[in-house]
Amino acid sequence: MPANLTPEYRRAEERFRAAKTVAEKIEAVEEMLRVMPKHKGTDHLQADLRARLSKLRKEPARKGARSAFSYIVPSEGAGQVALAGPPNSGKSSLVRALTRARPEVTAYPFTTREPVPGMMAFEDIAFQLVDLPPIWEQHSEPWVFDLVRHADLVWLVLPASEALEGFAEVGRLFAARGINVQPVGSAEPQEQEPGSFFQRGVIVLTAIDRPESNGAVEALNELLEGRWTILPTSATTGAGLDALRRRTFEAFNIVRVYTKQPGKPRDNSAPFTLPAGATVGDLASRIHKDVAESLKFARVWGRSTFDGQAVSRDHVLAEGDVVEIHAAGT
Repeated sequence: MPANLTPEYRRAEERFRAAKTVAEKIEAVEEMLRVMPKHKGTDHLQADLRARLSKLRKEPARKGARSAFSYIVPSEGAGQVALAGPPNSGKSSLVRALTRARPEVTAYPFTTREPVPGMMAFEDIAFQLVDLPPIWEQHSEPWVFDLVRHADLVWLVLPASEALEGFAEVGRLFAARGINVQPVGSAEPQEQEPGSFFQRGVIVLTAIDRPESNGAVEALNELLEGRWTILPTSATTGAGLDALRRRTFEAFNIVRVYTKQPGKPRDNSAPFTLPAGATVGDLASRIHKDVAESLKFARVWGRSTFDGQAVSRDHVLAEGDVVEIHAAGT
């Protein structure tokens, strides 16, 4: 049976061939596995990629000098968010306020020396936050940039009182490492410089409750001509944290889909998260490749259908849809 590999798979394969670090290779292989059609024609290829992924995860990120050491943080939940910012920007305080992780918080810089992951709940799903050491002109850990590339989304965490300076400094250091961070919603350039990497992010301002932060949002928004999502927060008072959770969910451009068995209520415990525009066939593949192969039709309860409407595998799913899969033999 032919593999019928998609353009998305081919692009991920090209990214793997161009990858220079272990983290970049892992990201490309994970993407190849995610977008690959799931059928008998790709069984051997899937097995080969999983074996390659396992081998990569056991390797150091770069061979050679001590300074080339790197970390790998496997993504969990609905997606991974890397927190990047200058020293004392409030990243660790945000992670403590939003997750059960307990990174150390002090008044002096470079308290965080290794990645600290934690799960941030949003309604019935969760996103993985990864607290990182600071990005600073005088010293930045090289592996921090690998994790920024590998993440699904970047929070540019800046102290509100120094937002303009912080944004400029982090931007320069990203550019020097070939990382092109653009606002969520930006289209990826069709042509990029060799070795450059496109990433999407939002700006998170911290300590917005302090008097010296007055006017920070307006000043930064004017400088950036309204292109960026700017989210003011305070880990001390909790201001803006609910909005930060929701805007992060929106930034991922995903939908939550619930499943049910015939004659039974929907399963509310663990919705599937799929890219916006995903179909019933994509959901079936996520459940199991055998389900996708034997799929006959589905019934959908949602805003775009009448209750229990029978749809084909090409039906595009919407946020909050409830899907009842009907496959051969059921």
